[in-house]
Amino acid sequence: MKQRLKNIALLAGITVIGILVFQTYWVYNTYKTGERNFNTTVLNALYKSIDEYPLSVSKLPYGLQSKTPYLPLINVIHQSLNKVHPPKLYTKTGTLVKFKDADPVYTGNSISVLPVSSGNLLAVQQLVAQLITEQQGKTINLDTLTRLFKKELANKGITLPFKLVILSSREKPSTGQISSSIPFSKDDNKVSVELGHTFRYLLAQNIGPALVSLLLIILSGGCLIYMGLIINRQMQLDGLKNDFINNITHELRTPIAILRSSSESLLKFGDLKDTDKTIRHLNINLDILDKLDKNVDRILDISRYEHGIKSLNYELILIDQLIENIIGRFSVREDLTIHYQSALTNKLISTDAYIIDTVISNLIDNAVKYSDRPAEIEVVTSTLGDGWQIQVIDNGIGISEHNIPYIFDKFYRVNSGNLHDVKGYGLGLSYVKQLITSLNGSISAKSKLGTGTEFIIKFQDHE
Repeated sequence: MKQRLKNIALLAGITVIGILVFQTYWVYNTYKTGERNFNTTVLNALYKSIDEYPLSVSKLPYGLQSKTPYLPLINVIHQSLNKVHPPKLYTKTGTLVKFKDADPVYTGNSISVLPVSSGNLLAVQQLVAQLITEQQGKTINLDTLTRLFKKELANKGITLPFKLVILSSREKPSTGQISSSIPFSKDDNKVSVELGHTFRYLLAQNIGPALVSLLLIILSGGCLIYMGLIINRQMQLDGLKNDFINNITHELRTPIAILRSSSESLLKFGDLKDTDKTIRHLNINLDILDKLDKNVDRILDISRYEHGIKSLNYELILIDQLIENIIGRFSVREDLTIHYQSALTNKLISTDAYIIDTVISNLIDNAVKYSDRPAEIEVVTSTLGDGWQIQVIDNGIGISEHNIPYIFDKFYRVNSGNLHDVKGYGLGLSYVKQLITSLNGSISAKSKLGTGTEFIIKFQDHE
């Protein structure tokens, strides 16, 4: 059984570790995917800003700004080869924009117009603006590029602080740094982006999946921990069951042995002829049978109260008189001293006399059992707000802090040193708690090893 439980615990531990590893990897992978998508978004914004930069700093030809956009083209006729060279692109003022292997000697030229469709207008404008910017050879204006880049980031919902840095052709961007070449730069410069608070931004973007993952981890771990607690509780109950079987076996064996010896004495040794011996043996047998009958009744009563079968019998009683009668029954014992103090403002209380009698008798009996010296017990009653309470204080061996939470559990017995031989089934305090609960009361205990134990029972007034 223990080996099976160990195997279950090992399997549960492996499962918990597996869930933690998988969920951690999933969250990490989600974060890295988000980081890659974020970098791609920023890089695309940078590309678009660089494409739009020439349009912001260069003036386009008139033809590309008119309602019917066009490109002016000049065809140059070569004198010696008598053929038309590829067109050369001119601005409105006649400045040569693009020059291709032209022969400086020509006999004439002709001007033609190339219409530009609206669908291709932006691409042509960017191309022309880029050519003009490249031909002018001006230094990149970082303020303009920063303004364009900021606008593009805002369009994509990114408002992080950033800084653009121009890198020369000899400088290389660091690993993972977002950068792009500048196609219209004659020095092959690059522009790099330095973003701030990216981790916080990415964390905010991925907080949903992370929280879901954390919730799954907590639920999975909680279920496994709860299962472990249940298994541990079952093991404890199994141990308590075994202890109960051992205790009841011992408790039954003793009276059986007495009954056997008494009967054998009457049967085999002629005690039947001696009237005094016969009466003495029969009285012993009746006393033993009476105790067995009471123990059986107690076990049955516990079952009845657990299932709510036994009804309560409320009546007005003089509580001082009831408790003094209980103490009187124990006064014949020479190893026991009981003191009673009453601080009740109302001596007439509506309650079940049988239950009060049974509770106090059980607590006094326990105090005597678990005492290594003549027992001294103090019973105190007092008024408590809209109710009343009973305190039973003894000078016994006490109960350790570890055992206090379990003493009211069924079959639970505190094992300590030579006290394993204390008679009982482990039902006394469990039965006491059930009786008190049936009267809507509560019971608690305070104890210290070697000093004694105090039981506090509280009841609400019954109308």
